Amino acid sequence: MKQSICHSLLLTFALFSNSFGQSLERIFYSTFSPQGWDIYLSKDKGKSYKNFTDNPSLDYDAVISPDGKWVVFTSERSGIPQLYVQAIDGNYPPSLLIKSKSFQDQATFSPDGSQLAFVASHEGNSEIYLIPFLPDSIQDIEIAKNLTNHPSGDFRPAFSPDGQRIAFSSDRDHEIVPHPQFPFARQRIGDIYSVDISGENPTRLTNSEFWDGSPRWSADGAKIIFYSGRNGQNSIFEMDADGSNQHQIIEFSGPAVSPDYLPDGTIVFTTWQNEKDFKVMKFDPNSKEITPLISNGPDLMFNLDSHLNGTMVFHGGPYAANHGVPGNFGFDGDVLAKLPDTVSFAGRQVNVYGVRRAFVAPPQKGNTLLFYDANDIQSFWEFLKPLGYGVFWLPILVLGMFLSGLFLGVRHRKKISFWRFLLFSLLAIVFGLITGGTFLWVDTISPMPISSIRWIMGLMTIVLLGLTLWAYKRAIRSRRNGNEAYILSLSYSFLFGGLSLFSVFCTVFINQMVNSTLHFYQVDYVTGEKKQLFVFEKESDTNPANFSVLDSKVSHDGKAFIFTTGSFRANARTQGDLWKYDFETRLIEKLSDSPYNDGFGDISEDGKLVFRSGRSGYFDIYLKTNDETINLTQDSHRDNFPAISKQGDKIVFSSDRLRTEHEYKTMDIFLMSLKPDGTWTEPEIISIGSGQNAHAHFSPDGEWVIYTTEGYGINDEQALIQPIIFSPQMYGEIVAYNVQTKDRIRLTHNKWEEGTPLWVE
Repeated sequence: MKQSICHSLLLTFALFSNSFGQSLERIFYSTFSPQGWDIYLSKDKGKSYKNFTDNPSLDYDAVISPDGKWVVFTSERSGIPQLYVQAIDGNYPPSLLIKSKSFQDQATFSPDGSQLAFVASHEGNSEIYLIPFLPDSIQDIEIAKNLTNHPSGDFRPAFSPDGQRIAFSSDRDHEIVPHPQFPFARQRIGDIYSVDISGENPTRLTNSEFWDGSPRWSADGAKIIFYSGRNGQNSIFEMDADGSNQHQIIEFSGPAVSPDYLPDGTIVFTTWQNEKDFKVMKFDPNSKEITPLISNGPDLMFNLDSHLNGTMVFHGGPYAANHGVPGNFGFDGDVLAKLPDTVSFAGRQVNVYGVRRAFVAPPQKGNTLLFYDANDIQSFWEFLKPLGYGVFWLPILVLGMFLSGLFLGVRHRKKISFWRFLLFSLLAIVFGLITGGTFLWVDTISPMPISSIRWIMGLMTIVLLGLTLWAYKRAIRSRRNGNEAYILSLSYSFLFGGLSLFSVFCTVFINQMVNSTLHFYQVDYVTGEKKQLFVFEKESDTNPANFSVLDSKVSHDGKAFIFTTGSFRANARTQGDLWKYDFETRLIEKLSDSPYNDGFGDISEDGKLVFRSGRSGYFDIYLKTNDETINLTQDSHRDNFPAISKQGDKIVFSSDRLRTEHEYKTMDIFLMSLKPDGTWTEPEIISIGSGQNAHAHFSPDGEWVIYTTEGYGINDEQALIQPIIFSPQMYGEIVAYNVQTKDRIRLTHNKWEEGTPLWVE
């Protein structure tokens, strides 16, 4: 239902724009935004519930006013998260509370209901603001008082029962650290603080190396409950109001976040399983019993708030459409995360679209088609072809040899020392690990071309066959001499022979072990109609581990689809290739010309090709004009994600060149311009602030650069957002930078990871 409503609204939007002759330029960016959240209301303490909102956009983080008459919640229906108010009784639509072009979220009422504290990005990063609660008025954000005034992020405010202090979480006192698995991402740590409602006397209450968040005061103001990851997973803790006596109060097998008190003293919290099935649970402090608050609740339930009269609100809903359907997008939900947001700046209007897909190619001029790849394989077992299951011969062989060594050792212990068979069993494991480990290394961990894998595994086959022949000859000689040790030598021959069979199998059938076909699709973002664009088979010498799509875009002239195949975490000398699909001829052309890591290409209207390559041993930016290819950034730094203007006179790219060898290397955006003599200027930094900056792209007229930045921090507690969706870096706002005036305009205000923006006509 919501999907059809969303498509109808999009179609109406498109027709409206065309009817007035408006052909606005468009910016598309990827977003990890979930789909389908509404506010739910219960008036009987959770025994039953119903939809309080029903909108295609996201509605979340609802709270009830102390008088029980109003619900304030965050909605993205205007294009950015903003606070809305709606009466609990009566059929009245929600109305905007605060006039602002910035992010607003995480509202909480003062005990007397006269004031509202909330999080907003009005002054750049997330701060705690205070404003009078006037449900019948729209107030300007300028009158709100900033209580925290700190360059780091501040989140999830909660009033003390006397209304004099506000507890909140903040990442202000911890260094931002690299993600343990994804080196491009950075992770934050938060603690609990409190501050007077005047903004004075900020006090740090916790000091943990894991996120402490979502504080809530007890009714008498003596205690604060919160969640913390300090014991290995997020659990519910309690402390005195001054920060002393911190201890875990709920023993629970799963994660637990977002705690709150019900009027009867019961504690509720949100938990989940396998990043799905989010539920609100309740904990009885007396019986220690933990039960679901609503046994038949929707699939997703988050952040419950309650009132003394038994009214409860929470947000959530059913799971989004299954992304496993062939041809669908990579993340759960519709193609577009929300209705387009028209942004006005510098005398122009641009429609901005959030797309649930990384590196989606935006439409050609005059149409509404998005282009993307979709791996139709749903699991590791589907990834393997029938011959791929042959790799399991190795662990079966090794286990069999290990057990046979022990069995033979016991059986022949009177004639042959048992330790010799025990040594054989141990060597079976060692040689099995060496053989399997070598194949795993060259095929997956440090993926090499198929020809190189065949050479290495072929040499290993020769060595193993030699060992097989040596052991077999020893067995024959021992048996002729009447030596019982022939059994041991024969066992070695079986071991090495089996390993050589595995090795030769990998050598011969390496190309027939896994599925390695890429499927590309097009989708109309207005109607939602999808169909296959083309199918692409890998080259015979390309390792399937180096055959993922890392980047895609439409050329500036709209005639071709450009994409990169490679490995996400590959080094400079690993395979990576750049390709072009011609929309008219349907021919695929390889644009890269080296066996090394080429990719992230962009073509100007006059035919200049800029791309990243590792052919020098380092990642550099290259420019190919006609038959000449030059290295524009020949140095030891990591340069990546280049883009060239439509006019061919400017190039932008990301680089860690301002970082030293002994620090965490974040990326900045650099600009180069074509000089009258045909050479290029030295790279000039155009991004500001600390953190990651990447994925720059030009406006069609070449006057603006858009890119993704971490410069504004995050807008919610990291521990609450990352479990909802795969989001290793939950930061990323889209910024537009004017090359001439140096003006910088923030285009997005959200709490989801957003990136890879592309600007088209």
